[in-house]
Amino acid sequence: MKNESDRSRPSGSITVKHNNVAEMPTETIPSGTPDRCVPGQVIHDALISMRDGIKLAADIYLPDEVGPFPVILTRIPYGKKEPYCDMPLVGEFWTKKGYAFVVQDVRGKWGSEGVFEPNNKRNEIADGYDTLEWVTQQPWSNHRTGMWGESYYGFTTYAGAVSQHPNLICIAPGDISLNRYQCTFRNGALQLNTLGMWSIYMMAREYQDIENIDPWHLPLAEMGEAGGIPSSYFDQVIANPVPGPFWEERSLLEGYESIRIPVLHWSGWYDSYLGPMIRDWSEIGKHNMETGHNHLFIGPWDHEGTADEIHRVGGLEVGGDTAKHRWDTCQAFFDHYLMGLTDGSGRIPKVHIFVMGENVWRDEQAWPLARTRFTEFYLHSNGKANALNGDGILNKSIPGEEQADTYVYDPENPVDDTLYFDCYSIAGEMGDRSGIEERRDVLVYSTDKFDSDMEITGPLKAKLFAASSAVDTDFTVTLVDVSENEYANLIQDGIIRASYRGSDLKPSPITPGKVYEYTVDLWATSYVVKKGHRLRVEVSSSCFNRYDRNTNTGEPFGKASKTIPAKQTIFHSKAYPSHIILPLIPK
Repeated sequence: MKNESDRSRPSGSITVKHNNVAEMPTETIPSGTPDRCVPGQVIHDALISMRDGIKLAADIYLPDEVGPFPVILTRIPYGKKEPYCDMPLVGEFWTKKGYAFVVQDVRGKWGSEGVFEPNNKRNEIADGYDTLEWVTQQPWSNHRTGMWGESYYGFTTYAGAVSQHPNLICIAPGDISLNRYQCTFRNGALQLNTLGMWSIYMMAREYQDIENIDPWHLPLAEMGEAGGIPSSYFDQVIANPVPGPFWEERSLLEGYESIRIPVLHWSGWYDSYLGPMIRDWSEIGKHNMETGHNHLFIGPWDHEGTADEIHRVGGLEVGGDTAKHRWDTCQAFFDHYLMGLTDGSGRIPKVHIFVMGENVWRDEQAWPLARTRFTEFYLHSNGKANALNGDGILNKSIPGEEQADTYVYDPENPVDDTLYFDCYSIAGEMGDRSGIEERRDVLVYSTDKFDSDMEITGPLKAKLFAASSAVDTDFTVTLVDVSENEYANLIQDGIIRASYRGSDLKPSPITPGKVYEYTVDLWATSYVVKKGHRLRVEVSSSCFNRYDRNTNTGEPFGKASKTIPAKQTIFHSKAYPSHIILPLIPK
């Protein structure tokens, strides 16, 4: 989440006394004085003692006026001074708005002592509380603190709320979830390009170089070691492909009931954790209904916010104000709850979304929208829906007796459109899907051209009736907008591992040749398919390396050293009516 300001700050030196839940020693800190807060100060590398004596380093940015101030705290593993995250610019933004900003390297990263243990909730909750306690006692603090952050520092923001520090007033976590398992595995498939690689390059005080990591390597469990970068956390991820004690110790699910302060959950339609974050908003809302301060904010961006710079997602223009609007919305949230100001209406919308295609921001009172008409669009063909030149059709008619479609999924030749870029930047990197749709192992089903605009806003699911020659395999479903010039633009996609068809808790193999019903969660969107465009559904069995390849062998996760092809059959008949369910919004 970037902003455009850039200004240097003066420096000096001070001594600050810690007053925390544990006994804290007096520390010497560069830049400033505790008894007179110099306007415009930046206090670098303040060492804040935790209850176990470990010291965590923080930078403090003060406004160009006399305090005390409300404080916004961010706890980050990516380096509080590193250009990658632009924390000095973030500090510049918040201080201009009248807030003190504190950014801290988490335990074991960059300037902080200790050992980094990814998603260790005990550390992040305790360290968050102790840091909030220290911040509250500083002369530049008015004892009202909010927390902000995205990705991992969204996780530490949630952890701060779970700590229930009395001076934490509100939080704005983005692009993350309390449930780390659902961030890492999607319906049984490992998010290899993002969380798989992250679990390797994060296992150092700064970063590990993953240039030599080969995502094709089998067994998958040895990928890091084979690239010369062993990672204990990657090993643990591979060893824990189902929910259990390992993930419970690294998730903040207790926050569903314990978080009672105002929350602004923000994400993007193309973010890697969109679905889990929407579930977090819903779950916290169930237990926090009496407050009415649980807000959902979704824009047209991916994890890295690439739409901010290129003003498009794939081939769809989205305008140039996305970054400004994100910052303005976060500021309005903190102004309302932390400063006690209002935006004129005296409220923050419950749901605030960007409608792609119309390129407008819209406030809503519910998710899904109360006026949603969930509509089934069914797959049809004469058994030859393979590739663009096939006979696949998508419409609202229930199938009759139709011949099933077949294709061969070969793990040695997966659909690899995401192999060549960082999937955290998918909205900016994805291109025309027409090339993918030329593959024989991709089934293509298209509507006729629409004679009016059609808005799709809400959760997306597909129901596939499918059989495989393998004992385990994957199925993918992709929803596509096809423009008048035949550009195929990704709306949303999903994946399911056949052995996880029933529950994450009890994966089980399938019987070769047997027809199963698979529910594929495509998460959500808000997208207007324009007049003259067509809607398209692609069905296949891979999206590499966004997700790991299913080897089709049925061997334990991460252990397979060989692959076998699988013949896949997709049924669309009266008995097996494969379809996608679209949340249509009437005009």
